Amino acid sequence: MSSRELIESLRHAGEEKVRLVRQEAEREADALRAEISRKIGELRKHCDEKLIVETGEETRRALGEAGNRARALKLAAEKELSDRMYTIARSSLRRLRDAGYPAVFGKLVQELPSLAWRLVKVNPGDAGLARAYFPGAEIIPDEESAGGIDVALADGAVRVINTFEKRLERAWPELLPLLVHDVYHEVSDGSAAESG
Repeated sequence: MSSRELIESLRHAGEEKVRLVRQEAEREADALRAEISRKIGELRKHCDEKLIVETGEETRRALGEAGNRARALKLAAEKELSDRMYTIARSSLRRLRDAGYPAVFGKLVQELPSLAWRLVKVNPGDAGLARAYFPGAEIIPDEESAGGIDVALADGAVRVINTFEKRLERAWPELLPLLVHDVYHEVSDGSAAESG
């Protein structure tokens, strides 16, 4: 074999080796790209799943906070409504003094236990009625009272408050839900907006 043939044979062998190395490198690169692509797909899937979970948790958290704020606002509005209705109801008590009030006063007196009442607080306009029912008792005018009576024994050991204000206060827990229901009913059917 001549040197030329030897060189040609070595060159040919070198080219073959380069071709085989190149093919092997391409196979490894393809395998590596496939592995990277698979891992990227897994990561995307994992990230998507994690995002869905986190988004769901965040949504639930936001809805919970919104629900809590809505309940707090509703409670505050209902408390304000209750306070306003109580103020209106209390200021309306003086209307109960209209016609027939002396009979109402008499019924309130009849509800009292039969004791020797010596201190009798009444609206100043009821002083005459109080003297008629409680002769010999000290009649104390009470500007704050719309009507009714507040009586006590001389030593103050027993006291009975049977005023319009006290009766409203006692009945309020039962009245309030009915009034709130009526308000909600009027608002929901639009009758409150029509009258306003």
